[in-house]
Amino acid sequence: MQDADYIIIGAGAAGLTTAYELKKQGSSVLVLEARERVGGRTWSGMLDGAEVDWGGEWIGSSQHRVYALVKELGLHTFPTYDTGLKVLELRGRTSTYRGTIPSMAPWKLLQIQLAIWIIDAWANRVDIATPWNHAQASEWDATTLDAVRRKFMWSADARATMDAAIRTIFGAESGELSMLHMLAYVKSAGSMNNLISTEGGFQHDRISGGAQSISLALMNSVGTENVLLGQPVTAIAQDESGVTVTCASGKTFRAGRVIVAVPVPLGDQISFTPPLPALRQQLMNRAPMGAAVKIFVRYERAFWRERGFSGEAASGDGPVSVTYDQCSEDGKTACLMAFVGGKFARTWHRRDPLERKKLILDRLASYFGSEAKQPVAYQEMDWCGEAWSGGAPIALFPTGTLSTHGPALREPIGRIHWAGSETARQCMGFIEGAIESGQRAAEEVLALG
Repeated sequence: MQDADYIIIGAGAAGLTTAYELKKQGSSVLVLEARERVGGRTWSGMLDGAEVDWGGEWIGSSQHRVYALVKELGLHTFPTYDTGLKVLELRGRTSTYRGTIPSMAPWKLLQIQLAIWIIDAWANRVDIATPWNHAQASEWDATTLDAVRRKFMWSADARATMDAAIRTIFGAESGELSMLHMLAYVKSAGSMNNLISTEGGFQHDRISGGAQSISLALMNSVGTENVLLGQPVTAIAQDESGVTVTCASGKTFRAGRVIVAVPVPLGDQISFTPPLPALRQQLMNRAPMGAAVKIFVRYERAFWRERGFSGEAASGDGPVSVTYDQCSEDGKTACLMAFVGGKFARTWHRRDPLERKKLILDRLASYFGSEAKQPVAYQEMDWCGEAWSGGAPIALFPTGTLSTHGPALREPIGRIHWAGSETARQCMGFIEGAIESGQRAAEEVLALG
């Protein structure tokens, strides 16, 4: 006897989108979530009256699926505040600029633009669904982004500026990223500019009520009785007639097929019977999560806006990679966000909490003024310590991984199917990508019956 036609593991945007699409087609679904909440890597909350997103939060231009779903679910968006001066920090010095072009020597800017042109051009040559099939896939996958960029980025300042972006986008260092993974990621986004821009890019809008609102609304549409929280899955066994899913609680559930919608490396925590093929098992073993810490600082007023700043800063020095204005939609609740990524995030927990707070406030003060040292509330979210994500923003495919193990990323294994933002063909790593993967997984299983 089946408990549902389909079981979905993971109640993030990917898993709940899968359930939502299947339910619309008349299928019965059961969603199992390890956490005591839905949302996965999106998690919204409050800090002294300020609405904050501890996880993923932005949506942007060309992300048609998420905008359509937001409208369908009765949610709405508002633009990210980016009016005013932006700050760039390099080698202990800060400069300000407007628009998208930082204040740097022309020859340094030329190197940055050259890098963007080359990455975009190479990315356009790979197939959006199967980048590992490109004739140069093995060559690109054998080297890192840092090794490649040093051939045309001689300026340390130019490389440091790129590092700020890479630590934010991937939660990693340029020397850790396979060039093939970088190209596949850019191709799925459409361009480098989409990844790094606010106005017209993927940071263009925020969701009123927080990004977790999408998952909460999806859960309500699917039916809260069909979403079981606090149920980590420990085993999946498949046979000729279906799948049996076992949870840490000892509960077991039966369905015709199962969709695993968790970050790639977390699949390694599940026991599969029969064992997964080597290609899929090794993919899960070889894909660590990025490292990210989001820090929110609440103030009595948005003093940076008063001084003509947008609240956006980028630092090649670290530990802060970027900052953003996180004020409420009406601008009355003042808040700034600081993002720590890559090598700085991995060791963040080793610092004394008071030292961490002082370091962040000092950096914000150097960007926006001494008022930054006088917050009314401060809180951090270290995703490296989050058990059911293991890091953020995305899983990384180090050198030698994507070219060999890429075909296992989405390929079903009998009655087991895969979703999650890393499996997306478009906007991989973003909420849009999670939704795309959920829609693709639903179409996949429905086609098989």
